[in-house]
Amino acid sequence: MSSAYHPETDGQTEVINRCLEGYLRCFASDQPKSWSHWLPWAEYWYNTTYHISIGKTPFEVVYGRSPPNIVRFLSNETKVAAVALELRERDEALNQLKMHLLKAQQQMKNQADKKRRSVQFDVGEWVFLKLRPHRQQSVVKRIYQKLAPRYYGPFQVMERMGAVAYKLALPPQSKIHSVFHVSLLKKAIGNYQVQGELPKELEISPNDDVYPEKVLGKRLTVQDGITVSQSLVQWKNKSLDEVTWEDDDVLRGQFPEFSLEDKAVVMEDAVDRNVNVTDKMDIDYGPKPKVWRIYSRRKGKD
Repeated sequence: MSSAYHPETDGQTEVINRCLEGYLRCFASDQPKSWSHWLPWAEYWYNTTYHISIGKTPFEVVYGRSPPNIVRFLSNETKVAAVALELRERDEALNQLKMHLLKAQQQMKNQADKKRRSVQFDVGEWVFLKLRPHRQQSVVKRIYQKLAPRYYGPFQVMERMGAVAYKLALPPQSKIHSVFHVSLLKKAIGNYQVQGELPKELEISPNDDVYPEKVLGKRLTVQDGITVSQSLVQWKNKSLDEVTWEDDDVLRGQFPEFSLEDKAVVMEDAVDRNVNVTDKMDIDYGPKPKVWRIYSRRKGKD
């Protein structure tokens, strides 16, 4: 049997089948028994989709040109009844696909927003900063993590970076990245004392600046019943012994300019020929399944 991400078998087939299955579900959700009629459209979608590994679409690799654009059919453009019927069915298929994709995106957004809060800050407001675990574990080796402060500050909002990230006015001697996701910020309300600087243990030298350099691996973990994608990050000016697993959503929020897609990554047992041998490292993916050995006594033997 074939399993994904296994070098001894054709796991890539399983990955492609999973993508096609999700595409067919969007097409045939109202009429599941008609899934076979949408296979040509699924094939066209896959062959005209940009692939990171080859840097272009499979259609462009085979034919040497970009795939043709699908224009919308207008009535009375053709006098052939069969062609007109096929074009109308195509337009209807595209409309259904867009509707189901929007519905699926909205469902995923609603599910993710259950544990999120809609908060916006204006430039000049004061907010408290919640430092992420890797900032206190990679930079500062604490013994009692539960007793470490959760929020620092408050600090003034200097600029809004994108839709969900803000740049804070950190002290000049602070060397940590000044852009943070909105989920790490809490508005300062009431009487509070302005803290002019971060704790001394967080004031690090430029050589220890906490900034992601590259992604060494990928994995999926389950947190509170939700599957979360994580990246094995090697930090700037840090050795391989200090790499940490970080949530992809947190990395995108804190480091918007850092791309996770264009890095050579290794997912569990996957084979990546672009990764140098010197970059390989032993990664613990958890306990392996126990192997049971069954012994039987031969008949007629003492």
